[in-house]
Amino acid sequence: MQSPRRSTSVLVIALVSLACQSGAEEPSSTTAGSSSGGELTGSTGETMTESSGSLDETMGEDSSSGGDGPSLPYDDLALWLCHADKAEADDYCRSSDLSATEILPDGTTQVHEHAVAEDPPYDCFYVYPTVDIRFEPGQTEDFDDVSEELDPLLNQAARFSGQCRVFAPLYHQVTLGTFGSPQAPELLDAAYQEVAAAWASYRQHHLGDRPFVIMGHSQGTYMTTRLLQEVIEPDDALRSRLVVALMIGGSVSVPDGDDRGGTFESLPLCTSAEQVGCVVAYRTYAAELPPGPGAQGADAPGRHVACTDPAALLGHPRLSGAFLPAFSNQPLVFPLIDHGMPIDTPFVLYRDLYATECLTDVDGHQYLALTVEPGPGDMRSNPVDFGLPLLNPAFLGLHVYDYDFPLDELMELTAIKAAAM
Repeated sequence: MQSPRRSTSVLVIALVSLACQSGAEEPSSTTAGSSSGGELTGSTGETMTESSGSLDETMGEDSSSGGDGPSLPYDDLALWLCHADKAEADDYCRSSDLSATEILPDGTTQVHEHAVAEDPPYDCFYVYPTVDIRFEPGQTEDFDDVSEELDPLLNQAARFSGQCRVFAPLYHQVTLGTFGSPQAPELLDAAYQEVAAAWASYRQHHLGDRPFVIMGHSQGTYMTTRLLQEVIEPDDALRSRLVVALMIGGSVSVPDGDDRGGTFESLPLCTSAEQVGCVVAYRTYAAELPPGPGAQGADAPGRHVACTDPAALLGHPRLSGAFLPAFSNQPLVFPLIDHGMPIDTPFVLYRDLYATECLTDVDGHQYLALTVEPGPGDMRSNPVDFGLPLLNPAFLGLHVYDYDFPLDELMELTAIKAAAM
């Protein structure tokens, strides 16, 4: 029988809408899926068991971590989706199939294989977004099945394994139904304490004097924003080694006319490709379907939600590489994309088909506007149906694809910044 955690229905849309409009304490919802034909792409072994024992043995009988649960020992590799000390076969960022079929402007295709960096010079610490879409307030109960966590990991962070060591902890995140509930502050804090513990373990055993990137999306951006505010920003040594903070799909805010002094006291928004120690932040909407009144909310009065266009920082007139999934674990929540031809790889690559720019909505907040802009003679069409109810600007907009469309730009920016350290 399908577990309650896996169940989906059209009511998800209503809850997503509620979550997306709940203001500064809303990290927002989920991201597009990443498994092929209903099967999980990634490691084939029993990944939730390491030499130190199973997750149940690690956490004891109560693994709910609902504020009073056990403190997770993040020195245990079983609590990481990706970690430099995991065997490659057990590390989803290094073992997963990330190959992509590129559809060229003339309609022909070519396959690109993903190559993992052998000795990357910097690290990427990533926290995934909301994948627990249960309606009742609470936290993820266990990690027996990580297919939901793999959805965003493979779409957003795993491809960075070609240029950095990716560290991606599991955490008892809050459910979708938590947002807007009275329990939200307590449950969000409990989830954050686990992310902070994962960072502490990584810092103690692996960071050393290496440069690092902080990456988040939606609820993951909520968690990493707090980590930056409380742990990294006040520490001069840490802040000096921050390559960039990818705070995607959240509500990073700045005062009008300034690039800092809002969500972050000292970390500025990125204004050039070479600038380090800065923040890339945006939320994506189709240009023809902009956010309406009240769709976005700054984290404090007197500020506006910020937008940093990765393509503009690089001087790209069109997006150089949008990696869209060819499948979905939860089609009612993550619509299956029809690419118009048989696809045998987990991802489909579109170069120079889309363009982005930062625009301002009716409430004075910024957003990343995406347009379909094929060049002369380009035979391709946009495979993503912007008119789907889930992608309506009153619900999510293109939030589930925040990373997918400009992923090539995000990786190029990160590489340039790391080289400038």
